[in-house]
Order: sequence, then structure tokens, then C-alpha cells
Amino acid sequence: MSSLIALGTGGAATVATMYLYVGVRGKNKINVQDDHVPYWAFGIGLLAANAGTAFQQLAGIGTQLSDAFQGNAALGDWQTGATAAVLTLAVFGLKPKPWKDALCGAVAPSLFAAAGGLWVLPSSILSGLISAFIK
Repeated sequence: MSSLIALGTGGAATVATMYLYVGVRGKNKINVQDDHVPYWAFGIGLLAANAGTAFQQLAGIGTQLSDAFQGNAALGDWQTGATAAVLTLAVFGLKPKPWKDALCGAVAPSLFAAAGGLWVLPSSILSGLISAFIK
């Protein structure tokens, strides 16, 4: 048995992105609530980590964001975990906005993996579950 849903990670990332796009607009049969956007985007980020080159830029955004904070001498000793914490607070601490939550949610898996420690747990557990169903 190869998988339950034979989409592939690239196909699944594209389908999930289209579902999120159509659902956020709210003018169609599919409706995604604003407070659900980060979860959909996080799933897209997990799928994108294993997808083709069209989705590889998402991981680069998280790395560049963390490097920007680490390269700033005014902030002192800044680690990737601090960037992951700021990103998490931006998603769950601010009022839900689809554009902000979609970007932060899609970047979060790669940033959490780069931070290591406890940050990597959500990404690794969910990535394992998703890859068991979609291949």
C-alpha cells in the first residue's frame, strides 16, 4: 500500500493552497474561518517541505527572517527559537488576519525545524502523519 490518498506532496500542497485561497475569500461553497487559516497554512508548510522546487521558497523565508534578527547587533544574542516564539505570538496573539496568518503559518514548519528542541516536535510529528497518508 503506497498511501491512502495518492496526491503526492506537491499535489497535496497545491490542493491545500487552492482550498485555503478559495475558502478565505468566503464567496464560494468552501468557507475557511479566519482563525483556522494558520492551521491550514501550517499544513501547507509541512507539505511544501517535502514538495518540489516550486514550494522550496517557503523554507527560505523562515531562514531569512531568522538570519535578519540574528544579524542585528542591537538585539544581542538572538537564536532561532526566539524567532519561532515571535512568529507564534504574531499568529496567536494578534487579531486573525488571513494574509498574516497564511504567511506565518506556512513559514512556521521550516522555522520550527531550524530552531530544534521542543520547537521541532509539532513539525516532525505532523509531518510523519501526513507523509503516511499522502505519497
